[in-house]
Amino acid sequence: MTKIISILNHKGGVGKTTTSANLAAGLNLLDRKVLMIDMDPQANLTAHFGLSQETDRSIYQALKNMTKLPVTAIEDMKNFDIVTSSTDDMADIELQLAAVVGREYILKELLTPIKNLYDVIIIDCPPSLGILTLNALSTSDMAIIAVEPAKFSIDGMKKIYDAMAKVKDRINPHLNSNKILITRYNSNKIIHQSILENIRDRFKDNVFKNIIRSNVSLEEAAMQGTDIFRYNRKSNGATDYMGLCEELYEEMISEI
Repeated sequence: MTKIISILNHKGGVGKTTTSANLAAGLNLLDRKVLMIDMDPQANLTAHFGLSQETDRSIYQALKNMTKLPVTAIEDMKNFDIVTSSTDDMADIELQLAAVVGREYILKELLTPIKNLYDVIIIDCPPSLGILTLNALSTSDMAIIAVEPAKFSIDGMKKIYDAMAKVKDRINPHLNSNKILITRYNSNKIIHQSILENIRDRFKDNVFKNIIRSNVSLEEAAMQGTDIFRYNRKSNGATDYMGLCEELYEEMISEI
């Protein structure tokens, strides 16, 4: 059964796209066939893999015209595909979809013909709670909230949690799992330790056991247009994301 996962937070700059890219790459290394969808108008996931923003082959055209999703294979990777985004086109997409009946279900309809071709579909959402994020949540089985251990990131997490509860009640009853991933963690900072403890106490099993430490290799990999595993398999970033992938993989297996 295909697992569809949205990666989100109401606040940008918390490692959302980094998580989307490296979670996808890690699961691919665990022999999963993976599709990534860049739903962010900033097109950061597209840039992460060094891909061009082709206006005629982006998520924009599919959402606007209800056409086939333009899937692009990532070079040198087997069973690892992406639907790219385009900053110029996506800037006004929410306004263009505002009057469309059933606008929150467009992505779900577009995925229906190809969903079963993949083991995992990962959607990189915008840092907002607009139509694009609702489209992602309406078709997802799981949402992962990337949370940097800082006050404003936690504020964003609370808003996302409230929104997901409403989506589950009103739009998608299959959104059964919402988990928090701590990113950019520095164990030497007392405030990080305190926030991590607070989140784990409050959200219990909804927090991943694995955390993502601050690691310059993650930024360097993105700059090189690749994932952390192909950039530096021995880095802390690769270790942390593979731990996350294995934790998620075990959860997926247990659901079968």
